[in-house]
Amino acid sequence: MFDNQPTPSLVIVGRVATMDARRSVLQRGAVYIVGGRIAAVQPAAAPPPPGFADTLRLETRGTIYPGLIELHNHLAYNVLPRWSVPARYTSRAQWGRHADYRRLISGPMAILGSLGNTLRAVVRYTEAKCLLSGTTTSQGIALFSNAGTARAYQGIVRNVESPDAEDLPGALTRVADVGVWQRFV
Repeated sequence: MFDNQPTPSLVIVGRVATMDARRSVLQRGAVYIVGGRIAAVQPAAAPPPPGFADTLRLETRGTIYPGLIELHNHLAYNVLPRWSVPARYTSRAQWGRHADYRRLISGPMAILGSLGNTLRAVVRYTEAKCLLSGTTTSQGIALFSNAGTARAYQGIVRNVESPDAEDLPGALTRVADVGVWQRFV
């Protein structure tokens, strides 16, 4: 919406992956939104909260993760300082071969990824950073140097690659190159 325009209220209905202590999944849930903020999450059959009786209901026929969702990130790497990219690259296959990338990014992460207790601390730290920014669900948890990293991300931020509920499908761990998607546009 535009900054000075009111945001309409909305009810989004579908399977809802909650953020409660039990990580409950409402097979048919409703997320009530007003002013761009989540007002309530509850079973769709329950009476709506006050002010939502005549609100537009959007049936998603999918899974809803209330909160902000990062579509692609590399969470574990968020403990490192930002890398100043030394050149302009035309392919993502190029920058990873730069000597500074190995020295400043993949080398340190290979060490952190191999230390069990340290890895858990990295995970909690990066999840806390997500939550402080409003992110409740993320993707991009795998470390190239440690394929078992996904097991550590069973904490405070939902992980769409390795959901903790049997009836939630997992997301793919790799985003395809842009050229692949251009065929569908």
